[in-house]
Amino acid sequence: MAQKPRRTTVADVARLAGVSAMTVSNVLNAPHRVAPPTVQTVRAAIDELGYIPNHAARALSSGRSQVIGLPLYFEDADSTGLGGFLHGVLDGLVTAAAVSGYGVHVTTPTEGATEIALYEKLIAARQVDAIVVLETMPHDPRIEFLSRRRFPFVAFGRTAPDQRQCWVDVDNESSMAGIAEHLRATGRERAVYLATDSALPWVHQRRDGFVREFSSTIVRSFASLDAVAAYVAEAAPTELPDAFVADNDAYAVVAMRTLQRRGIAVGQEVAVTGFNDFPFASMLDTPLTTARIPLRDIARCLFDRALKEIAGQPAEPGQLVTAPLVVRSSA
Repeated sequence: MAQKPRRTTVADVARLAGVSAMTVSNVLNAPHRVAPPTVQTVRAAIDELGYIPNHAARALSSGRSQVIGLPLYFEDADSTGLGGFLHGVLDGLVTAAAVSGYGVHVTTPTEGATEIALYEKLIAARQVDAIVVLETMPHDPRIEFLSRRRFPFVAFGRTAPDQRQCWVDVDNESSMAGIAEHLRATGRERAVYLATDSALPWVHQRRDGFVREFSSTIVRSFASLDAVAAYVAEAAPTELPDAFVADNDAYAVVAMRTLQRRGIAVGQEVAVTGFNDFPFASMLDTPLTTARIPLRDIARCLFDRALKEIAGQPAEPGQLVTAPLVVRSSA
């Protein structure tokens, strides 16, 4: 009778990576305790050997679910461009969690229920070890609830100064300042900044970062794509700026197409930039210069911070991640 192939073990991974079994265990369970180069080496060995952690055994011995909760709202995701954003966060979080033998429980509140009510159910049923909170606001009631319950969480977006600083966020100010520096370096002197009409923190962070570095800026706020198109279409030829700078890719694409319909050469006569680097940005006739939000990196940071919270590690400052500039022909 043919023998079953032997299951790959932690010891096999340790031998291939040239480290101890304890180091492999730390990479799986608490990667924040291990030097980043060693984490990369061990994860490469895991991938090469196809090692799959014994999720059930680890959960039983630790008394934990080995699952991270990710409550999501899917309403209007495609129409707002959030579809690609949420997919990127989910993909990165699932990948990072899988390496450490964790799962990701994606759920959404039922009709009429609040997100906090969903948290109550997850905590009461012990379904998850920590919760990822998206799009946080100052003095966010979700953060206040989880803090009162002393339940592990990590936020994508900054928490208030008097709250636990277990968050990861895009460094919107410095990333947008990088766009301003690029435009100045390419000879642009006058800009119109196309801002989203919203109270969301990132809107103001991006605007402040750009205006601080590019003083000759007119700021206009818009609640819809049609309003952006109308504004750009009505700009007098003699008053056109050197650049239209949008705080998101959708506004940038609308501005660019409106200019092109007017016969204005984008990238030559007028520069256009965006922010996010959604997939369509590189596939336009005039590819869009934009800041790329590194969603996989952010998701890995979120998971690593969640593990620290689960382990009861001391509080640390929040973590900012820069969105690098991707220069294309629109600017």
